[in-house]
Amino acid sequence: MVKFLHTADWHIGRKLQGKDLLEDQQYVMEDLINKIDEIKPDFLIIAGDLYDRSVPSKEATSILQELLVKINIECNVPIFAISGNHDSRERLAIGEAWFSKHKFYLHTRLEQAFERISYENADIYLLPYFEPFEAREYFEDITLTTHNAATKRVIDEIYKNLDTNKTNILVAHTFVSGGLETDSEREISVGTVENVAVEIFDKFDYVALGHLHNPNAISEERLKYSGSPMAYSFSEASQTKGMRLVEVTKDSYSEKFIPLKQKRKLHNISTAYEDVFSKEFQQHFDCKKDYFSMELSGMEGITDPLPRIKEYYPNTLILKQKRKAIAESEMKIDREMLTKSPFDLIEGFYTEQTGSELTMGQKRLLVNIIDKVNQNETN
Repeated sequence: MVKFLHTADWHIGRKLQGKDLLEDQQYVMEDLINKIDEIKPDFLIIAGDLYDRSVPSKEATSILQELLVKINIECNVPIFAISGNHDSRERLAIGEAWFSKHKFYLHTRLEQAFERISYENADIYLLPYFEPFEAREYFEDITLTTHNAATKRVIDEIYKNLDTNKTNILVAHTFVSGGLETDSEREISVGTVENVAVEIFDKFDYVALGHLHNPNAISEERLKYSGSPMAYSFSEASQTKGMRLVEVTKDSYSEKFIPLKQKRKLHNISTAYEDVFSKEFQQHFDCKKDYFSMELSGMEGITDPLPRIKEYYPNTLILKQKRKAIAESEMKIDREMLTKSPFDLIEGFYTEQTGSELTMGQKRLLVNIIDKVNQNETN
């Protein structure tokens, strides 16, 4: 049996509505390292998107390097990692030859996916994020035009050399069909044509996925997203963030979600403008510390409401005017309108605007106009 931690989508260097999150990321990652030290896993899997940008800042680069050294060297934990769609392969791959000598296996190129890495009685395959054109070039097959077709071809190639007597683990960064998205994932593609079918991965004993930030994005027993270690958009505010502890063999499987401590919480507020200034309302939040997205009613006539709000909630990152709810009476009118004929609608509009009814001559003219319009639409 192998025991490992599965994490992904660190996005070091990420910003939230322009707010630098490096301090928050360091806090969360410190807890991740503490958990590694407590659990003492056989190894750590990072399923892509270590950085948030292909050209990360110096600060982001420094933080990531420090994290990897602490885990790999100081905690003496092997790392199996891949590049994601946010990462620069070239930047991540610097030092690749040195990494593997310290049991840090980082794959950034498609051709590396076919390399089997053995750890005790397990074989681990690292499939970095790739575009369909790369598979077309590698296999010299012009029919590989979608992520699904390209991924299936890659996995089928891996299957040719799969040792079914061993525990086989795949690490990948992709959007599996049925996965639940949030606002913070950069689209791999538009539309369902680029989703990857879950059946493709059936022969693996565990598939460690990255890309979707919701840890419950898909409900498959041996195929899981770890989710991101912290929330990267307000659509993730209600999600518990952490990583997965997995123990797996050919015949047995157990998995536990390990939450990570967060420096700040994210809140979506929908209420009246004056409510947010009451002590009764504020007692539910860490107002000076947490991040807020506010959609407030009652801001009509207030020229610049944000400065006052920031006195109480300094980390208010989004402020919007709350849309007025459609009154039930208006909805009833709308439903009634849908049941009326064009003649009735025009007649009613004329009466409402002029205060008088159509004459018989006007009614005949209107009927003729509507008939001609209907004839033109059917021709």
